[in-house]
Amino acid sequence: MTKIKILGSGKEVGRAGILIEENSRSVLLDYGVNFDEDDRPIFPLHVRPKDIDVVILTHSHLDHIGAAPSLYISIMPKIGATPLTLDVSKILLMDMIKLNGPYLPFDEQSVNDMLTSAETMDYEKPYEYGDFQVTLMDSGHIPGSASVLVETSNNKILYTADMNTIETKLKNPHKLNGVEADTLIIESTYSTSNHPPRDETEKRFIDDVNDVVEKGGIVLVPAFGVSRGQEIMALLEEKGFGYNIWVDGMIRDIAELYIAHSNYLRSPGLLLKAMQEQRLVKGWNDRRKALKQPGVIIASAGMMKGGPSLYYLKKLAHNPRNAVFMVSYQAEKTPGRDILETGSYYDGNTKVEVKARVEWFDFSSHTDRRGILETIKSIQGIQRVILVHGEPEGQKSLAEEIRNHNTNLDIIIPDNGDEINISNT
Repeated sequence: MTKIKILGSGKEVGRAGILIEENSRSVLLDYGVNFDEDDRPIFPLHVRPKDIDVVILTHSHLDHIGAAPSLYISIMPKIGATPLTLDVSKILLMDMIKLNGPYLPFDEQSVNDMLTSAETMDYEKPYEYGDFQVTLMDSGHIPGSASVLVETSNNKILYTADMNTIETKLKNPHKLNGVEADTLIIESTYSTSNHPPRDETEKRFIDDVNDVVEKGGIVLVPAFGVSRGQEIMALLEEKGFGYNIWVDGMIRDIAELYIAHSNYLRSPGLLLKAMQEQRLVKGWNDRRKALKQPGVIIASAGMMKGGPSLYYLKKLAHNPRNAVFMVSYQAEKTPGRDILETGSYYDGNTKVEVKARVEWFDFSSHTDRRGILETIKSIQGIQRVILVHGEPEGQKSLAEEIRNHNTNLDIIIPDNGDEINISNT
């Protein structure tokens, strides 16, 4: 009997952790964290490292990798991922230790031990771990991201992880169409909504950026350091934006890794040209220069909780000629969310009104409700669908629509801690 245990991402977005067990051995798919209101990490449910044949990291976002080093304090299970995911994961985990170290049960040595245990994996090549066969497929989410097919003695289980069904500046759509699996574990982050067409979002963004800059303003684009910042760099380059573009923070370092692993990019020449043509901030002197002339500043962190984007916000927010254009998800109780909802943010001492123009653009790298349904239809031979990485109410609505399309499917919306026994019928 094959058993799937939900360690995290059950009726919640993030904190991913999926355990597939058979004959007292297991494969762990992701092991990430969420953060509470005080920025303390919330871990998935515990798993014994000695029972794990391999840990598979699907991509480098902290909600999928942030707890993984805790498995490498004494036991050293094997770990697998694409080469790019492993390289980016090191940067993000070391940064997490710097910011959250007192709240973590691991340190830099644990990260290094984890990476020493790592095996790089290619797409669409099967790997054997004990009695399990594991194959990665391009999930279309961010460069280097993967969906995972786990084959046991009697079952084929496909875990999409985070995925996307559209073309972006960095990525082609996922490559899951036609995959055979009896069990599909699928993300449902956007179970209630559909994204606007990407070309419309891109056009609105470029038009609005030009409008601000042509009137003498500076546009701050707070962006996630992994993927979103590079997406905006590539978009501005492709559209021939004619003003200064400054890039600050982790976005630079990750862009360099993307260029080094260019086989994971849809159009590597575009990002390379952006790196060559745009201005990479190397210190405070460059930051001062970026604030002196009309142009665009792309800076991490995407929610303005810290990083250079918060510095620029404080410098630009008072002038209505400037703009803050958000391209990343804004979590509750972050400066970005506060600005969107109230037009102000708390700088640690006082409430600050944002007089600059504020807009939000949907550049999500997750598929939407329509894409989830399309993906389910494209998988061959599925008997059951397990919805993870989503909000409960949206998952209920999505489950009803899935059943309307296919009444024979078993739809499961698990809680964290639930164990699902599966067998073919």
